Amino acid sequence: MKKLICIALCVAIAACCTLSLAAKDDKMETDPYAVPQVKNAPIALLYEETTDTVLFSREADKTNPPASMTKVMTATLVLEYDPELKGTMVVPEEAMSKENCSWLDMDHLEVGEEVSVWDLMNYLLIASGNEAATTLAIYVAGDIPTFVDMMNKKAAELGMTSTHYVDPHGLSSVPQLITANDMLKLCRYAMKNDTFRKIVSTREGSIPASNKRSEAFCFRNSNSVLDPLGNRFYDTGFSDDIIGIKTGYIPDSGMNLSCAMQHGELRFYSVVMKGKGMFLEGEPCYTHCLDTATLMRYARTFARFGYGEGELVEQAKSGLKCLDVAADRDVYILYQDNKQPDYTVTYVSDIASAKKGDTVGTITLRDEFGNVRTAELIAAKDASVQAWIIYSAAGLIIAIAAVCIALGKRSRAK
Repeated sequence: MKKLICIALCVAIAACCTLSLAAKDDKMETDPYAVPQVKNAPIALLYEETTDTVLFSREADKTNPPASMTKVMTATLVLEYDPELKGTMVVPEEAMSKENCSWLDMDHLEVGEEVSVWDLMNYLLIASGNEAATTLAIYVAGDIPTFVDMMNKKAAELGMTSTHYVDPHGLSSVPQLITANDMLKLCRYAMKNDTFRKIVSTREGSIPASNKRSEAFCFRNSNSVLDPLGNRFYDTGFSDDIIGIKTGYIPDSGMNLSCAMQHGELRFYSVVMKGKGMFLEGEPCYTHCLDTATLMRYARTFARFGYGEGELVEQAKSGLKCLDVAADRDVYILYQDNKQPDYTVTYVSDIASAKKGDTVGTITLRDEFGNVRTAELIAAKDASVQAWIIYSAAGLIIAIAAVCIALGKRSRAK
Protein backbone atom coordinates (compact mmCIF):
# COMPACT_ATOMS: atom_id res chain seq x y z
CA MET A 1 0.00 0.00 0.00
CA LYS A 2 2.76 2.47 0.92
CA LYS A 3 4.49 1.91 -2.42
CA LEU A 4 1.35 2.78 -4.35
CA ILE A 5 0.76 5.88 -2.24
CA CYS A 6 4.34 7.03 -2.80
CA ILE A 7 3.98 6.69 -6.59
CA ALA A 8 0.77 8.68 -6.55
CA LEU A 9 2.25 11.24 -4.19
CA CYS A 10 5.03 12.07 -6.62
CA VAL A 11 2.46 12.88 -9.30
CA ALA A 12 0.27 14.83 -6.89
CA ILE A 13 3.16 16.90 -5.57
CA ALA A 14 3.86 18.27 -9.03
CA ALA A 15 0.32 19.62 -9.18
CA CYS A 16 0.27 20.86 -5.60
CA CYS A 17 3.49 22.83 -5.27
CA THR A 18 1.56 26.09 -5.18
CA LEU A 19 -0.06 24.89 -1.96
CA SER A 20 3.24 24.84 -0.10
CA LEU A 21 3.09 28.25 1.56
CA ALA A 22 -0.61 28.06 2.33
CA ALA A 23 -0.13 24.69 3.94
CA LYS A 24 2.47 25.67 6.51
CA ASP A 25 -0.12 26.04 9.22
CA ASP A 26 -1.75 22.67 8.41
CA LYS A 27 0.26 20.88 11.05
CA MET A 28 -1.59 22.40 13.99
CA GLU A 29 -4.54 24.69 14.57
CA THR A 30 -3.51 27.85 16.46
CA ASP A 31 -6.46 27.39 18.81
CA PRO A 32 -7.09 23.73 19.71
CA TYR A 33 -10.60 24.63 20.93
CA ALA A 34 -11.65 26.18 17.62
CA VAL A 35 -13.67 24.19 15.08
CA PRO A 36 -11.02 22.44 12.94
CA GLN A 37 -10.43 23.84 9.46
CA VAL A 38 -9.61 20.46 7.79
CA LYS A 39 -8.12 22.23 4.80
CA ASN A 40 -7.44 19.33 2.47
CA ALA A 41 -10.08 16.58 2.52
CA PRO A 42 -13.39 17.50 0.85
CA ILE A 43 -15.05 14.65 2.77
CA ALA A 44 -14.54 14.51 6.54
CA LEU A 45 -16.34 13.26 9.63
CA LEU A 46 -15.60 13.19 13.38
CA TYR A 47 -17.80 11.23 15.78
CA GLU A 48 -17.76 10.26 19.47
CA GLU A 49 -19.35 6.92 20.27
CA THR A 50 -20.27 6.96 23.98
CA THR A 51 -22.33 10.15 23.58
CA ASP A 52 -23.45 9.49 19.98
CA THR A 53 -22.17 12.91 18.93
CA VAL A 54 -21.07 14.19 15.51
CA LEU A 55 -18.45 16.87 16.18
CA PHE A 56 -17.58 17.66 12.56
CA SER A 57 -19.17 16.74 9.24
CA ARG A 58 -18.37 17.79 5.69
CA GLU A 59 -20.02 16.06 2.71
CA ALA A 60 -20.40 12.94 4.86
CA ASP A 61 -23.10 11.55 2.55
CA LYS A 62 -21.12 12.08 -0.64
CA THR A 63 -19.93 8.84 -2.27
CA ASN A 64 -16.28 8.13 -3.00
CA PRO A 65 -14.32 4.94 -3.77
CA PRO A 66 -13.22 3.43 -0.44
CA ALA A 67 -10.00 1.98 -1.90
CA SER A 68 -8.29 -0.21 0.72
CA MET A 69 -10.74 0.81 3.44
CA THR A 70 -12.73 -1.96 1.69
CA LYS A 71 -10.56 -4.41 3.59
CA VAL A 72 -12.41 -3.59 6.81
CA MET A 73 -15.47 -5.31 5.36
CA THR A 74 -13.34 -8.18 4.05
CA ALA A 75 -11.82 -8.72 7.49
CA THR A 76 -15.23 -8.50 9.15
CA LEU A 77 -16.58 -11.36 7.03
CA VAL A 78 -13.46 -13.45 7.63
CA LEU A 79 -13.88 -13.07 11.39
CA GLU A 80 -17.53 -14.05 11.21
CA TYR A 81 -16.57 -17.15 9.21
CA ASP A 82 -13.51 -18.13 11.28
CA PRO A 83 -13.64 -16.20 14.59
CA GLU A 84 -10.40 -17.67 15.95
CA LEU A 85 -8.52 -17.36 12.63
CA LYS A 86 -7.23 -20.91 12.94
CA GLY A 87 -7.41 -21.86 9.27
CA THR A 88 -4.65 -22.15 6.67
CA MET A 89 -4.84 -21.11 3.03
CA VAL A 90 -2.74 -21.63 -0.08
CA VAL A 91 -2.37 -18.40 -2.05
CA PRO A 92 -4.22 -18.96 -5.36
CA GLU A 93 -3.10 -17.69 -8.77
CA GLU A 94 -6.15 -15.45 -8.85
CA ALA A 95 -4.74 -13.48 -5.91
CA MET A 96 -1.74 -12.41 -7.99
CA SER A 97 -3.64 -11.50 -11.16
CA LYS A 98 -3.49 -7.93 -12.46
CA GLU A 99 -7.18 -7.47 -11.69
CA ASN A 100 -6.74 -8.35 -8.02
CA CYS A 101 -3.18 -7.24 -7.44
CA SER A 102 -2.18 -4.47 -9.85
CA TRP A 103 0.85 -3.60 -7.72
CA LEU A 104 3.11 -5.40 -5.26
CA ASP A 105 5.58 -4.32 -2.61
CA MET A 106 9.06 -5.73 -2.92
CA ASP A 107 8.14 -8.31 -0.27
CA HIS A 108 4.83 -10.04 -0.94
CA LEU A 109 3.01 -13.36 -0.92
CA GLU A 110 3.72 -15.98 -3.58
CA VAL A 111 1.35 -18.20 -5.55
CA GLY A 112 1.17 -21.58 -3.82
CA GLU A 113 2.43 -20.23 -0.50
CA GLU A 114 0.85 -21.78 2.58
CA VAL A 115 -0.11 -19.04 5.03
CA SER A 116 -2.18 -19.12 8.20
CA VAL A 117 -5.39 -17.10 8.20
CA TRP A 118 -4.05 -15.24 11.24
CA ASP A 119 -0.99 -14.08 9.28
CA LEU A 120 -3.12 -13.25 6.24
CA MET A 121 -5.38 -11.05 8.37
CA ASN A 122 -2.41 -9.20 9.86
CA TYR A 123 -0.94 -8.64 6.40
CA LEU A 124 -4.36 -7.52 5.14
CA LEU A 125 -5.06 -4.94 7.85
CA ILE A 126 -1.59 -3.73 8.82
CA ALA A 127 0.23 -3.64 5.48
CA SER A 128 -2.93 -3.56 3.31
CA GLY A 129 -1.89 -6.58 1.24
CA ASN A 130 -4.15 -6.94 -1.81
CA GLU A 131 -3.12 -10.53 -2.43
CA ALA A 132 -4.23 -11.34 1.12
CA ALA A 133 -7.67 -9.85 0.44
CA THR A 134 -8.31 -12.10 -2.54
CA THR A 135 -6.91 -15.15 -0.76
CA LEU A 136 -9.15 -14.59 2.25
CA ALA A 137 -12.22 -13.95 0.09
CA ILE A 138 -11.73 -17.32 -1.60
CA TYR A 139 -11.09 -18.93 1.79
CA VAL A 140 -14.48 -17.73 3.04
CA ALA A 141 -16.68 -18.01 -0.06
CA GLY A 142 -14.87 -20.18 -2.59
CA ASP A 143 -14.85 -17.45 -5.24
CA ILE A 144 -14.81 -13.67 -5.54
CA PRO A 145 -18.36 -13.06 -6.86
CA THR A 146 -19.91 -15.00 -3.98
CA PHE A 147 -17.78 -13.11 -1.47
CA VAL A 148 -18.73 -9.75 -2.99
CA ASP A 149 -22.40 -10.71 -2.63
CA MET A 150 -21.70 -11.37 1.05
CA MET A 151 -20.04 -7.96 1.36
CA ASN A 152 -23.05 -6.15 -0.07
CA LYS A 153 -25.46 -8.17 2.04
CA LYS A 154 -23.51 -7.26 5.18
CA ALA A 155 -23.43 -3.61 4.16
CA ALA A 156 -27.22 -3.63 3.83
CA GLU A 157 -27.53 -5.33 7.22
CA LEU A 158 -25.45 -2.55 8.81
CA GLY A 159 -27.55 0.19 7.22
CA MET A 160 -24.82 1.25 4.79
CA THR A 161 -27.39 2.44 2.27
CA SER A 162 -24.99 4.30 -0.05
CA THR A 163 -22.32 1.60 -0.24
CA HIS A 164 -21.63 -0.85 -3.06
CA TYR A 165 -18.76 -3.34 -3.30
CA VAL A 166 -17.38 -5.07 -6.40
CA ASP A 167 -14.12 -6.51 -5.01
CA PRO A 168 -12.58 -7.51 -1.64
CA HIS A 169 -9.47 -5.30 -1.84
CA GLY A 170 -10.62 -1.88 -3.06
CA LEU A 171 -8.68 -1.56 -6.31
CA SER A 172 -11.89 -0.87 -8.24
CA SER A 173 -13.35 2.62 -8.40
CA VAL A 174 -16.87 3.24 -9.69
CA PRO A 175 -19.20 1.47 -8.99
CA GLN A 176 -17.36 0.56 -5.75
CA LEU A 177 -18.46 3.46 -3.56
CA ILE A 178 -18.99 4.41 0.07
CA THR A 179 -19.80 7.51 2.15
CA ALA A 180 -18.11 8.74 5.31
CA ASN A 181 -21.29 8.03 7.28
CA ASP A 182 -21.41 4.47 5.95
CA MET A 183 -17.72 3.95 6.69
CA LEU A 184 -18.36 5.10 10.25
CA LYS A 185 -21.07 2.44 10.63
CA LEU A 186 -18.67 -0.23 9.37
CA CYS A 187 -15.82 0.94 11.60
CA ARG A 188 -17.98 0.91 14.72
CA TYR A 189 -19.21 -2.59 13.93
CA ALA A 190 -15.76 -3.97 13.12
CA MET A 191 -14.16 -2.46 16.22
CA LYS A 192 -16.54 -4.38 18.47
CA ASN A 193 -14.51 -7.49 17.64
CA ASP A 194 -11.55 -7.96 20.00
CA THR A 195 -9.41 -9.73 17.40
CA PHE A 196 -10.03 -7.09 14.76
CA ARG A 197 -9.26 -4.34 17.25
CA LYS A 198 -6.03 -6.03 18.28
CA ILE A 199 -4.79 -6.33 14.71
CA VAL A 200 -5.59 -2.80 13.51
CA SER A 201 -3.90 -1.27 16.54
CA THR A 202 -0.66 -3.15 15.80
CA ARG A 203 2.22 -1.13 14.37
CA GLU A 204 4.17 -3.89 12.68
CA GLY A 205 3.89 -7.52 11.69
CA SER A 206 5.51 -10.23 9.60
CA ILE A 207 4.86 -13.14 7.29
CA PRO A 208 6.94 -16.09 8.54
CA ALA A 209 9.11 -18.40 6.48
CA SER A 210 7.02 -20.84 4.46
CA ASN A 211 7.09 -23.44 1.73
CA LYS A 212 7.87 -20.59 -0.69
CA ARG A 213 10.36 -18.53 1.30
CA SER A 214 13.30 -19.28 3.56
CA GLU A 215 12.99 -16.11 5.62
CA ALA A 216 10.20 -14.03 7.09
CA PHE A 217 9.44 -10.55 5.80
CA CYS A 218 8.26 -7.65 7.95
CA PHE A 219 5.84 -4.80 7.35
CA ARG A 220 4.62 -1.64 9.08
CA ASN A 221 1.17 -0.18 9.60
CA SER A 222 0.08 2.07 6.74
CA ASN A 223 -1.69 4.44 9.20
CA SER A 224 0.89 7.14 9.93
CA VAL A 225 -1.24 8.74 12.65
CA LEU A 226 -0.97 5.47 14.59
CA ASP A 227 2.61 4.78 13.51
CA PRO A 228 4.33 8.12 12.74
CA LEU A 229 7.84 6.64 12.67
CA GLY A 230 9.25 9.92 13.98
CA ASN A 231 7.76 12.02 11.17
CA ARG A 232 7.28 15.47 12.70
CA PHE A 233 4.04 16.15 10.82
CA TYR A 234 2.30 12.99 12.01
CA ASP A 235 3.91 12.78 15.45
CA THR A 236 0.96 14.24 17.34
CA GLY A 237 2.06 13.27 20.83
CA PHE A 238 -0.99 11.06 21.24
CA SER A 239 -0.26 8.24 18.78
CA ASP A 240 -0.47 5.75 21.66
CA ASP A 241 -4.18 6.60 21.94
CA ILE A 242 -4.82 5.76 18.28
CA ILE A 243 -6.36 2.27 18.11
CA GLY A 244 -6.91 1.75 14.33
CA ILE A 245 -8.31 1.41 11.76
CA LYS A 246 -7.58 1.60 7.93
CA THR A 247 -6.03 3.63 5.11
CA GLY A 248 -7.00 3.52 1.44
CA TYR A 249 -5.71 4.90 -1.85
CA ILE A 250 -6.31 4.53 -5.55
CA PRO A 251 -6.06 7.45 -8.01
CA ASP A 252 -9.85 7.81 -8.26
CA SER A 253 -10.38 7.81 -4.49
CA GLY A 254 -7.64 10.11 -3.33
CA MET A 255 -6.11 9.40 0.06
CA ASN A 256 -8.59 7.93 2.53
CA LEU A 257 -8.23 7.18 6.23
CA SER A 258 -10.67 5.92 8.82
CA CYS A 259 -9.23 6.23 12.30
CA ALA A 260 -10.18 5.50 15.92
CA MET A 261 -8.86 7.03 19.13
CA GLN A 262 -9.49 6.10 22.77
CA HIS A 263 -9.21 9.23 24.93
CA GLY A 264 -10.03 8.30 28.50
CA GLU A 265 -13.64 7.14 28.57
CA LEU A 266 -14.31 8.61 25.12
CA ARG A 267 -13.93 6.80 21.79
CA PHE A 268 -13.63 8.95 18.69
CA TYR A 269 -13.88 7.90 15.05
CA SER A 270 -12.81 10.00 12.08
CA VAL A 271 -13.16 9.44 8.36
CA VAL A 272 -11.42 11.58 5.74
CA MET A 273 -11.56 10.90 2.02
CA LYS A 274 -10.14 12.26 -1.20
CA GLY A 275 -7.01 13.75 0.32
CA LYS A 276 -4.06 14.78 -1.85
CA GLY A 277 -0.30 14.89 -1.76
CA MET A 278 1.32 18.22 -1.00
CA PHE A 279 4.41 20.01 0.31
CA LEU A 280 4.51 21.10 3.94
CA GLU A 281 7.49 23.24 4.93
CA GLY A 282 9.30 21.95 1.87
CA GLU A 283 8.61 18.29 2.57
CA PRO A 284 6.08 15.93 0.93
CA CYS A 285 3.31 14.70 3.18
CA TYR A 286 0.01 12.81 3.16
CA THR A 287 -2.95 15.08 3.77
CA HIS A 288 -5.30 12.31 4.90
CA CYS A 289 -3.01 11.89 7.91
CA LEU A 290 -2.72 15.64 8.50
CA ASP A 291 -6.48 16.12 8.44
CA THR A 292 -7.02 13.13 10.72
CA ALA A 293 -4.51 14.52 13.20
CA THR A 294 -6.31 17.89 13.09
CA LEU A 295 -9.68 16.27 13.83
CA MET A 296 -8.33 14.12 16.65
CA ARG A 297 -6.49 17.04 18.22
CA TYR A 298 -9.80 18.91 18.34
CA ALA A 299 -11.52 15.82 19.76
CA ARG A 300 -9.12 15.77 22.68
CA THR A 301 -10.42 19.13 23.94
CA PHE A 302 -13.71 17.46 24.88
CA ALA A 303 -14.85 15.73 28.04
CA ARG A 304 -18.06 13.89 28.89
CA PHE A 305 -20.72 15.12 31.27
CA GLY A 306 -23.84 13.33 32.42
CA TYR A 307 -25.15 10.43 34.44
CA GLY A 308 -25.53 6.71 34.00
CA GLU A 309 -28.76 4.83 34.59
CA GLY A 310 -29.48 4.80 38.34
CA GLU A 311 -26.66 7.23 39.12
CA LEU A 312 -27.37 9.85 41.81
CA VAL A 313 -27.89 13.28 40.25
CA GLU A 314 -28.44 15.36 43.38
CA GLN A 315 -30.19 15.54 46.73
CA ALA A 316 -33.26 17.73 46.28
CA LYS A 317 -34.76 19.63 49.22
CA SER A 318 -38.32 20.78 49.97
CA GLY A 319 -39.13 22.30 53.34
CA LEU A 320 -37.92 19.92 56.03
CA LYS A 321 -37.67 16.99 53.58
CA CYS A 322 -34.90 15.85 51.22
CA LEU A 323 -34.82 13.31 48.40
CA ASP A 324 -32.02 11.53 46.52
CA VAL A 325 -32.85 11.59 42.79
CA ALA A 326 -31.25 9.46 40.06
CA ALA A 327 -31.37 9.34 36.25
CA ASP A 328 -33.67 6.70 34.79
CA ARG A 329 -31.37 6.14 31.80
CA ASP A 330 -27.90 6.99 30.51
CA VAL A 331 -27.74 10.65 29.55
CA TYR A 332 -24.46 12.21 28.38
CA ILE A 333 -23.14 15.10 26.31
CA LEU A 334 -19.73 16.35 25.26
CA TYR A 335 -18.40 19.71 26.39
CA GLN A 336 -15.05 21.37 25.86
CA ASP A 337 -12.94 21.16 28.97
CA ASN A 338 -12.37 24.92 29.06
CA LYS A 339 -16.12 25.48 29.52
CA GLN A 340 -18.88 24.39 31.86
CA PRO A 341 -21.51 21.82 30.81
CA ASP A 342 -24.98 23.21 30.09
CA TYR A 343 -27.78 21.43 31.94
CA THR A 344 -30.97 22.10 33.89
CA VAL A 345 -32.91 20.10 36.48
CA THR A 346 -36.68 20.56 36.73
CA TYR A 347 -39.03 19.04 39.29
CA VAL A 348 -42.61 18.29 38.28
CA SER A 349 -44.02 17.08 41.58
CA ASP A 350 -43.72 17.74 45.30
CA ILE A 351 -40.66 15.82 46.39
CA ALA A 352 -41.65 15.99 50.07
CA SER A 353 -44.14 13.15 49.61
CA ALA A 354 -42.19 11.14 47.01
CA LYS A 355 -41.71 7.41 47.41
CA LYS A 356 -38.89 5.27 46.04
CA GLY A 357 -39.34 4.79 42.29
CA ASP A 358 -41.57 7.83 41.75
CA THR A 359 -40.84 10.07 38.76
CA VAL A 360 -40.23 13.52 40.20
CA GLY A 361 -38.61 15.56 37.42
CA THR A 362 -36.28 15.71 34.43
CA ILE A 363 -32.67 16.57 33.69
CA THR A 364 -31.89 18.24 30.35
CA LEU A 365 -28.37 18.45 28.88
CA ARG A 366 -27.42 20.61 25.88
CA ASP A 367 -24.22 20.56 23.85
CA GLU A 368 -22.75 23.02 21.36
CA PHE A 369 -23.70 20.81 18.42
CA GLY A 370 -27.42 21.29 18.95
CA ASN A 371 -28.05 18.01 20.75
CA VAL A 372 -30.53 18.01 23.62
CA ARG A 373 -30.49 14.93 25.86
CA THR A 374 -33.04 14.31 28.60
CA ALA A 375 -33.71 11.74 31.30
CA GLU A 376 -36.39 11.43 33.92
CA LEU A 377 -35.43 11.81 37.56
CA ILE A 378 -36.49 8.95 39.80
CA ALA A 379 -36.66 8.92 43.60
CA ALA A 380 -33.81 6.67 44.72
CA LYS A 381 -35.54 6.16 48.08
CA ASP A 382 -38.41 7.62 50.09
CA ALA A 383 -38.24 11.31 50.98
CA SER A 384 -36.93 11.84 54.49
CA VAL A 385 -36.32 14.61 56.99
CA GLN A 386 -33.14 16.49 56.20
CA ALA A 387 -30.15 15.19 58.11
CA TRP A 388 -29.25 18.56 59.62
CA ILE A 389 -32.68 18.72 61.27
CA ILE A 390 -32.23 15.28 62.79
CA TYR A 391 -28.71 16.14 63.96
CA SER A 392 -29.88 19.48 65.37
CA ALA A 393 -32.77 17.84 67.22
CA ALA A 394 -30.46 15.16 68.57
CA GLY A 395 -27.99 17.79 69.67
CA LEU A 396 -30.72 19.77 71.37
CA ILE A 397 -31.98 16.68 73.22
CA ILE A 398 -28.46 15.86 74.35
CA ALA A 399 -27.92 19.43 75.50
CA ILE A 400 -31.21 19.46 77.46
CA ALA A 401 -30.36 16.11 79.00
CA ALA A 402 -26.96 17.39 80.03
CA VAL A 403 -28.50 20.45 81.66
CA CYS A 404 -31.04 18.31 83.51
CA ILE A 405 -28.33 16.01 84.80
CA ALA A 406 -26.26 18.96 85.95
CA LEU A 407 -29.22 20.50 87.74
CA GLY A 408 -30.03 17.16 89.37
CA LYS A 409 -26.51 16.81 90.70
CA ARG A 410 -26.59 20.34 92.10
CA SER A 411 -29.94 19.69 93.79
CA ARG A 412 -28.66 16.53 95.51
CA ALA A 413 -25.53 18.33 96.60
CA LYS A 414 -27.63 20.78 98.58
